[in-house]
Amino acid sequence: MKLNNIVTKMWVVMTILVLLVIGISGAAQTSFMEGLYYEQQAKQFKDLGNKVADMARAEEDPNSLDQKVALVAELYDANVMILNQKGIVMYCQGMGMSTRNMPMNMGNHHHGPMTLEDLEKLYQGQVVVHKGNNPYFKTDVLSVGIPFKDLNNIDRAIIIHAPLDPLADELGRLQRLTIYTAVGGIILAALLSLFFSRLLSKPLVKMNKAALAMASGDYLQRVDIQSNDEIGLLSNSLNTLASRLQEKISQLEMQEQIRREFVTNVAHEIKTPLAVIQGFTETMIDGLVKTEKDRDKYLENILEEINRLKRLVNEVLDLKRMEEGNFDFDREPCDLRDIIDRVQRKLTQLAVEKDLQFDISIEKKIPTVNCNSDRIERVLINLIANAIRHTPSGGKITLFVAAKANQVHLRISDTGEGIAPEDLPMIWERFYKGDKSRTRTQGGTGLGLAIVKRIVEGHGGQINVESRLNEGTTFNIVLPMQQSSNA
Repeated sequence: MKLNNIVTKMWVVMTILVLLVIGISGAAQTSFMEGLYYEQQAKQFKDLGNKVADMARAEEDPNSLDQKVALVAELYDANVMILNQKGIVMYCQGMGMSTRNMPMNMGNHHHGPMTLEDLEKLYQGQVVVHKGNNPYFKTDVLSVGIPFKDLNNIDRAIIIHAPLDPLADELGRLQRLTIYTAVGGIILAALLSLFFSRLLSKPLVKMNKAALAMASGDYLQRVDIQSNDEIGLLSNSLNTLASRLQEKISQLEMQEQIRREFVTNVAHEIKTPLAVIQGFTETMIDGLVKTEKDRDKYLENILEEINRLKRLVNEVLDLKRMEEGNFDFDREPCDLRDIIDRVQRKLTQLAVEKDLQFDISIEKKIPTVNCNSDRIERVLINLIANAIRHTPSGGKITLFVAAKANQVHLRISDTGEGIAPEDLPMIWERFYKGDKSRTRTQGGTGLGLAIVKRIVEGHGGQINVESRLNEGTTFNIVLPMQQSSNA
């Protein structure tokens, strides 16, 4: 058994506590019983002295009284003396010696262990009880003195001496019993404390193993302790900690994977325009561009790629801030009609150039929305521009706005090429492009829908998509109303 483990410590502490409790209680019990025995013995001798006094008053024949005193002394294994007012022993029987007709002398071992002070109190009418050692009898002696008056109203005194050997024997047996009980109790307590300390420490050992496993990276460890006490609560807390650490580690691993993919995608997106810019620039430096028209065309392509890079960087920074929870835009009550008018002015010409029908339908009673108008405009431009890009000539794009149940619903529909079912769950991911065969001029950065989703959710709204291949796509946006406004 290790000396520094909790089982040993609990066992030692509990054993010491039991030892102290039994020892203190045994000593207190022995002291109490000893006092009680002495008190009972003194009371018995007082009663006996009063009976002897009654006999002395009632018996006129000295010989008869002497016989009665002798009988009492024999029955109680004591020495009984009757003294007159001058301290002369009138009667003395018991314990194998008589001091009859002798004055009471404290130097006489037969008269001890009472003191002169005790005799003075006795002749002053006080009952005296004295316990002390008597060398003559080689034991402790209990002495009781009782004053009384005879029939002639003359002061008399009765002194009873009794050895305390029987009482000492009784106390010795009590002490031995206490010692035996203490030893047995200590042995039993040691065994029980060892058992209970092991029982209490067992779940702690389990929790320690689980904690060490977690420290080694194993977060699947659980502590199975079915109890409602503090140890049970601690085990539940440890299990909860393990679960949350496991979730946190999974999230960190997922975030790390996302970060790696993000870096890879950004590098890929940047690589292409840089390669185009490099190619056009090298062509111009090598003098392969012969005319001003070709030169202007190359410069336009370079500027287009630079703008593409700039747009990519801005979108990456915006998405990063929103994913970190920094929705750094002010909100105010906005009229969606004004926002939609701006979007319509910017995109109508693009729809006309592609021979698309662009219809906008807004219910009359549309409440104001607590939003950032620039951000909501960006959402609508992104979704409608995507619809224009993926809808063939002669198609139709519709924007419908309605109010329902303290919410504003926006629906953007097109009759374009649609989105494949396997691509629908992935369109909100960064850099995801469903049509892998799209040319660079047809495709964006792959960040638009991810930004759209986070802007809508940052306003406390929701967005979802429905699509069928070769039939069209519909984006549904739900935004909460401005509660304090009655539009």
